[in-house]
Amino acid sequence: MHKKLKTLTVEQLKILHFEILKHQGQEYLPLPKEKEKYLESAIKGINQTFGGKELYPTKCDKAIQLLIGIESAQAFPDGSKRVALAAFEMFMHLNKSKINDNITQKDKTKFMLLIANHKISKKNAVECCIHSLRV
Repeated sequence: MHKKLKTLTVEQLKILHFEILKHQGQEYLPLPKEKEKYLESAIKGINQTFGGKELYPTKCDKAIQLLIGIESAQAFPDGSKRVALAAFEMFMHLNKSKINDNITQKDKTKFMLLIANHKISKKNAVECCIHSLRV
């Protein structure tokens, strides 16, 4: 088993949300208190086990599950997909992985939309994650 990976907190996700909306000149609508549990679940979900085995054993498995969990929770009044993508990148950064410089924000947004619209399988999303990392 590998060393425990660092993850994000609900507070960090709330800050990401605020900063994203502020940067894009949008009105900030705070996360409703009752929706925090959905984000907590998305964060904890990356470490789930079944029969003593991790459901998401690799860094990319966990990162993609985090992205999917945050996006599908739709906890934020606006910007859930943007927060999910930013959380994915922050998770990778916290765990000493970098996305290739040649992958543009437009590419990342397209990737997020493929996931959100169920146009890419989780397995293929993990493969994309693996191939997008800087070596």
